[in-house]
Amino acid sequence: MLNFNNTLFSNNIHSIMIGLMLGDGHLYRSSPTSNCRLEMSFGKDRELFANWIAELFKDYSKAGVKTVHYKSNHSSPSSSYNYRFKTKTLSIFNFYHDLFYVANTETWKFKKIILYNISEFMDPIAMAYLLMTDGNFDKSRQRIRIYTNGYSKAEVETLAKAINLKLEIYVGVLHDRKDQWILTIGSKQFETLRNKVSAYFEPSMLYRIGL
Repeated sequence: MLNFNNTLFSNNIHSIMIGLMLGDGHLYRSSPTSNCRLEMSFGKDRELFANWIAELFKDYSKAGVKTVHYKSNHSSPSSSYNYRFKTKTLSIFNFYHDLFYVANTETWKFKKIILYNISEFMDPIAMAYLLMTDGNFDKSRQRIRIYTNGYSKAEVETLAKAINLKLEIYVGVLHDRKDQWILTIGSKQFETLRNKVSAYFEPSMLYRIGL
């Protein structure tokens, strides 16, 4: 068990939190002194994965997964909803907010970052959840892309080095557009990657590593 600032998560949930926060996870904090909650949105074809996440965090949530309808420019009603999950606001999430966000001291708006020592937190479970949230299998070029567009080039390079160091998987850093950078994993790394992370995948998400 890991104990940080009087919070307590199992080893697996700790690693899952790291992976989710590297990917699409978001921690909401209403003020610099308030506690935090985990929030995630899922596309309409990701109900199984949404329920998987809700089950993992069921001890920290009241409502579970909700279907959220919104206005759409598309004519098909099926395109006008997604799934959302929120935990309760709890001190147990504050540690991860401190890891992954920096604040503008004038506005107290928070920006998500990749911390310089992310290698200390990288393991196969964290990698699996990063891939499930931000990964994409490019069949035509036989590569896996991880959409780290929201981070700086230096942060993406730090993450690539952490994956290489801790998982022994070579990850390239590729310019995507403007000042945005993504990670790429070539076909020579597939067997090693899949052997290390596939056991932690929600089954419907295995396509993101070409399975």
